[in-house]
Amino acid sequence: MHHFVSASDTSIRVSHDTLRQLDRLRQAFRTRSAEETIQKLLRERRMAAVSRMFGSGKGRLGEFEEADRLDSHY
Repeated sequence: MHHFVSASDTSIRVSHDTLRQLDRLRQAFRTRSAEETIQKLLRERRMAAVSRMFGSGKGRLGEFEEADRLDSHY
């Protein structure tokens, strides 16, 4: 069985299980709608991706070498 989650002019079809999970998340996040819940999930996912890419210590620079200088002749 599928249910429709409607937001403005767009509807999506989700399974009953997905709808239950979305409702549990809505309650946990204390959001007012499926739309707010999905937006919060997307923001969290985006922030986690940014943190993985640019978080503390990520891609630390290696040792400075003479070839790294702008005025280097290498």
